[in-house]
Amino acid sequence: MTVFESLKKWLEEIFEDPENGFDGVYWIDSEVLPSSVKQQNAALYSSPNDTVTELLGGQHKHVDYKTLYFMKDFKEHDIRISNEAFFEKLRNCIAEKNAEWIMPDDGREWTSIKHTGPAYPSQKQENLDFAIYQVNLRLEYVE
Repeated sequence: MTVFESLKKWLEEIFEDPENGFDGVYWIDSEVLPSSVKQQNAALYSSPNDTVTELLGGQHKHVDYKTLYFMKDFKEHDIRISNEAFFEKLRNCIAEKNAEWIMPDDGREWTSIKHTGPAYPSQKQENLDFAIYQVNLRLEYVE
Protein backbone atom coordinates (compact mmCIF):
# COMPACT_ATOMS: atom_id res chain seq x y z
CA MET A 1 0.00 0.00 0.00
CA THR A 2 1.40 3.43 -0.92
CA VAL A 3 1.74 6.31 1.54
CA PHE A 4 -0.99 8.12 -0.40
CA GLU A 5 -3.37 5.15 -0.08
CA SER A 6 -2.61 4.79 3.63
CA LEU A 7 -3.19 8.48 4.31
CA LYS A 8 -6.36 8.57 2.20
CA LYS A 9 -7.81 5.60 4.10
CA TRP A 10 -6.78 7.14 7.45
CA LEU A 11 -8.48 10.44 6.58
CA GLU A 12 -11.61 8.73 5.24
CA GLU A 13 -11.92 6.88 8.56
CA ILE A 14 -12.10 10.28 10.27
CA PHE A 15 -14.91 11.43 7.97
CA GLU A 16 -16.84 8.15 8.15
CA ASP A 17 -16.81 7.87 11.95
CA PRO A 18 -20.23 9.13 13.11
CA GLU A 19 -18.75 10.19 16.47
CA ASN A 20 -16.71 12.85 14.64
CA GLY A 21 -19.88 14.52 13.32
CA PHE A 22 -18.88 15.10 9.70
CA ASP A 23 -21.85 15.23 7.36
CA GLY A 24 -21.53 13.92 3.85
CA VAL A 25 -19.03 11.69 2.11
CA TYR A 26 -15.56 12.94 1.24
CA TRP A 27 -13.97 11.36 -1.80
CA ILE A 28 -10.27 12.19 -1.94
CA ASP A 29 -8.56 12.18 -5.34
CA SER A 30 -4.84 12.39 -6.06
CA GLU A 31 -3.16 15.49 -7.50
CA VAL A 32 -6.40 16.85 -9.07
CA LEU A 33 -8.05 19.90 -7.50
CA PRO A 34 -11.68 19.46 -6.46
CA SER A 35 -14.22 20.79 -8.94
CA SER A 36 -17.88 21.72 -8.55
CA VAL A 37 -18.51 19.88 -11.83
CA LYS A 38 -17.20 16.51 -10.58
CA GLN A 39 -18.31 14.27 -7.72
CA GLN A 40 -14.91 14.83 -6.09
CA ASN A 41 -14.83 17.24 -3.16
CA ALA A 42 -11.30 16.71 -1.83
CA ALA A 43 -7.79 16.17 -3.17
CA LEU A 44 -4.45 15.16 -1.76
CA TYR A 45 -1.27 16.62 -3.23
CA SER A 46 2.35 15.63 -2.69
CA SER A 47 5.15 18.06 -1.94
CA PRO A 48 8.69 18.32 -3.32
CA ASN A 49 9.92 19.11 0.22
CA ASP A 50 9.85 15.51 1.50
CA THR A 51 13.01 14.33 3.23
CA VAL A 52 14.54 10.90 3.82
CA THR A 53 17.20 10.19 6.43
CA GLU A 54 19.06 6.88 6.54
CA LEU A 55 19.14 5.35 10.01
CA LEU A 56 21.87 3.10 11.46
CA GLY A 57 19.98 -0.17 10.95
CA GLY A 58 19.43 0.48 7.24
CA GLN A 59 15.95 1.85 7.79
CA HIS A 60 14.85 5.21 6.42
CA LYS A 61 13.03 7.96 8.32
CA HIS A 62 10.63 9.82 6.03
CA VAL A 63 9.18 13.27 6.65
CA ASP A 64 6.57 13.86 3.96
CA TYR A 65 4.35 16.84 3.38
CA LYS A 66 0.92 16.56 1.81
CA THR A 67 -1.64 19.22 1.05
CA LEU A 68 -5.30 18.38 1.37
CA TYR A 69 -7.72 20.51 -0.64
CA PHE A 70 -11.47 20.78 -0.03
CA MET A 71 -14.09 22.48 -2.17
CA LYS A 72 -16.63 24.16 0.10
CA ASP A 73 -19.53 26.55 -0.37
CA PHE A 74 -18.38 30.10 0.24
CA LYS A 75 -21.15 32.53 -0.76
CA GLU A 76 -22.49 33.67 2.62
CA HIS A 77 -20.92 34.69 5.90
CA ASP A 78 -22.70 31.93 7.87
CA ILE A 79 -21.39 29.31 5.43
CA ARG A 80 -17.84 30.59 5.79
CA ILE A 81 -18.15 30.41 9.60
CA SER A 82 -19.47 26.85 9.23
CA ASN A 83 -16.42 26.03 7.09
CA GLU A 84 -14.14 27.28 9.86
CA ALA A 85 -15.94 24.98 12.31
CA PHE A 86 -15.47 22.06 9.86
CA PHE A 87 -11.72 22.63 9.65
CA GLU A 88 -11.36 23.11 13.39
CA LYS A 89 -13.15 19.79 13.90
CA LEU A 90 -10.84 18.12 11.35
CA ARG A 91 -7.75 19.53 13.08
CA ASN A 92 -9.01 18.23 16.44
CA CYS A 93 -9.75 14.76 15.00
CA ILE A 94 -6.25 14.52 13.51
CA ALA A 95 -4.71 15.59 16.84
CA GLU A 96 -6.86 13.07 18.73
CA LYS A 97 -5.83 10.19 16.45
CA ASN A 98 -2.18 11.15 17.05
CA ALA A 99 -2.68 11.36 20.81
CA GLU A 100 -4.32 7.93 20.85
CA TRP A 101 -1.62 6.58 18.50
CA ILE A 102 -4.12 5.51 15.84
CA MET A 103 -1.94 5.36 12.74
CA PRO A 104 -2.25 3.67 9.36
CA ASP A 105 -1.72 -0.09 9.52
CA ASP A 106 0.39 -0.58 6.41
CA GLY A 107 3.69 -2.06 7.62
CA ARG A 108 5.37 1.31 8.14
CA GLU A 109 6.36 2.51 11.58
CA TRP A 110 4.33 5.73 11.76
CA THR A 111 5.40 8.33 14.32
CA SER A 112 2.94 11.12 13.48
CA ILE A 113 0.46 12.68 11.08
CA LYS A 114 -0.04 16.33 11.99
CA HIS A 115 -2.10 19.23 10.75
CA THR A 116 0.30 22.16 10.27
CA GLY A 117 -0.90 25.73 10.07
CA PRO A 118 -4.41 27.00 9.51
CA ALA A 119 -6.86 25.86 6.85
CA TYR A 120 -7.49 28.73 4.48
CA PRO A 121 -9.31 29.44 1.20
CA SER A 122 -6.43 29.35 -1.27
CA GLN A 123 -8.67 29.78 -4.34
CA LYS A 124 -12.10 31.34 -4.77
CA GLN A 125 -14.50 31.38 -7.70
CA GLU A 126 -15.13 34.87 -9.07
CA ASN A 127 -18.75 34.82 -7.90
CA LEU A 128 -17.63 33.42 -4.50
CA ASP A 129 -20.02 30.44 -4.76
CA PHE A 130 -17.18 28.03 -3.90
CA ALA A 131 -13.68 28.18 -2.47
CA ILE A 132 -10.92 25.62 -2.36
CA TYR A 133 -9.50 25.39 1.14
CA GLN A 134 -5.97 24.18 1.75
CA VAL A 135 -4.92 22.03 4.73
CA ASN A 136 -1.23 21.19 5.19
CA LEU A 137 -0.18 17.87 6.71
CA ARG A 138 3.18 16.59 7.94
CA LEU A 139 3.76 12.83 8.01
CA GLU A 140 6.59 11.00 9.77
CA TYR A 141 7.28 7.28 9.39
CA VAL A 142 10.12 4.77 9.23
CA GLU A 143 10.53 2.09 6.56
